[in-house]
Amino acid sequence: MLTHDEITQKITGLNREYLKRHHAKEILFWETKMGISKDYDAFNKAEGRLSEFSSDMARLKLCRELAAEPQADAKQKETLSGWIRFFEANVIEDPQAQALSARIVELESKLALARNNMKLGYVDPDSGEFVPGSSVALSLKISTADDERVREACFHGLESIETFVMKNGFLEIVKERNRLARMLGYGDYYDYKVSTTEGFGRTRLFELLDDLELRTRDALKRYMEDVRVKHGEQALKPWNFRHVTTGDAVKDIDPYMQFEDALLRWGRSFAALGITYEKAVLQLDLIDRAGKYSNGFCHAPTVTFEDSEGRVRGEVNFTSNAVPGQMGSGKRAAETLFHEGGHAAHFSNMLMGAPCFSQEFAPTSAALAETQSMFLDSLLSDADWLTRYAKDRNGKSIPWEVIEKTIRISQPAKAYFIRSLLMICYAEKALYSMPEADLTPENVMAAFIEVERRLGILERCPRPTLAVPHLLSGEASCIYHGYVLAQAGVEQTRRYFLDTYGYISDNPAVGPRLRDVYWRPGNSVTFVDFIQRMSGRPFSMDDLVNDASLTIEEAIEQARASVKKLESVPEFTGKVELDAVIKMVHGAEVIASTENSSFEEAAAKYCEWVKSLGK
Repeated sequence: MLTHDEITQKITGLNREYLKRHHAKEILFWETKMGISKDYDAFNKAEGRLSEFSSDMARLKLCRELAAEPQADAKQKETLSGWIRFFEANVIEDPQAQALSARIVELESKLALARNNMKLGYVDPDSGEFVPGSSVALSLKISTADDERVREACFHGLESIETFVMKNGFLEIVKERNRLARMLGYGDYYDYKVSTTEGFGRTRLFELLDDLELRTRDALKRYMEDVRVKHGEQALKPWNFRHVTTGDAVKDIDPYMQFEDALLRWGRSFAALGITYEKAVLQLDLIDRAGKYSNGFCHAPTVTFEDSEGRVRGEVNFTSNAVPGQMGSGKRAAETLFHEGGHAAHFSNMLMGAPCFSQEFAPTSAALAETQSMFLDSLLSDADWLTRYAKDRNGKSIPWEVIEKTIRISQPAKAYFIRSLLMICYAEKALYSMPEADLTPENVMAAFIEVERRLGILERCPRPTLAVPHLLSGEASCIYHGYVLAQAGVEQTRRYFLDTYGYISDNPAVGPRLRDVYWRPGNSVTFVDFIQRMSGRPFSMDDLVNDASLTIEEAIEQARASVKKLESVPEFTGKVELDAVIKMVHGAEVIASTENSSFEEAAAKYCEWVKSLGK
């Protein structure tokens, strides 16, 4: 029989050993993804050491034994239950499965290196010369370039990613992932990932997604027919669709969402919401460059918890691939700061008795994590937020006419947006359901294109399926459903705040409420229970479908009311105090930091640096 103090010591030992391995892996993850280091061998070894910890049957057995000890109190049992859930989601008992898991990590790392070094860009239709560009830069040009030939060239540039990854081992990884899942007792890899993160299997997930697909089908058909009538058949080409449906909105908003102002705009808005980071250290790398990972993400090298040795504060890194000076880059920077900054707030505010509650992988729900980030980036489309924060270089607020125009463009497109998220879910379902003998590039591409056409009507999605980097990464594959469930969670959360307070933007009650309900408990509560705790209603797709079903005039009426409400909402005029050290970096170079300056001073310094890039 162990004493209470001995149980505490063993829990603390688990906590600190995990933290050491997690931190080592995440530092190398950041350095390799940012192109600071190419030491993939060191990363693989660090990830292997973390995986060795996470999949250790002996540690699972120890936690079960400690939880059964008579001297274990309620707090200790709560902490141990978290560790037990963590190990049950990650333990691999079979030595063959352990070896296969390690091989998959190596294959994924090899593909990541190849993809990172891929010659990506488009062929200029006039000169015939190759123009280098990241997937982000290509996507922006597809939306904003006036020359259709350039847009088509950029689309084919994105398509080249699919051919490239097929030739560089992606399908071998798919086969090995499925083998691993079957060894662990699951039907396939998708079933394994869903079951270990969401607490229910693939069957239940697709019952929810099938319902959503059915309820948005007619709205999509109406939208596509409207686009065809207004803009002609050519508008339905994948390289034209975004240009005719969103290009004007991007261009109209661009003068009011300049990149160099994005940092200050984010800081002021989050401060007004009452969001703080509880003494975390944040590192932000926002600018695109050669050799850098081509998608935004947020990872926490140091996860938060409190045990017998004290409270561990967060250390969080997040990134984007903004291209200063390019049309739409300012809006994209804002989306990154609000989205990844939402993840960072979530990470920084968790406070349980062990790091197993605050790390982002299984058994943490992808849907829960994305609800935090997507709720906060949803503000960027709100008329009241735009009215208060979107200003041009002379300080002039965005005109109502521009806001109304964006609503007329975006509201009818909401069904397509939802279904574009569903595409990845159904594509990965088809991929991992495919018999191994059928896993050829031709069959996989045929399956992906069928999904794209069935869910989006266009001959191809403007963002080809395999151009989405999530599918390649072991950590991010088969979690895209999290964005779909989170979209429903976001609308249910927004409905709570709107029904309770009447507004969201600049509402100082938002941050504390998110902290107390969503953030503090870490992953100790299931996604659907979190949503019910916040909203007082069971989780459903209803609020998401209702929002997507609004007519344009109904959406405009709601927007007018929100702007009118601003008259009674005080504007935030204080200093930005986010309770964090914020470092703005570009690779290994620190551009600005709040370590020895105010947020406003750091934002001004970063602003000047961004401006200098265009000189």
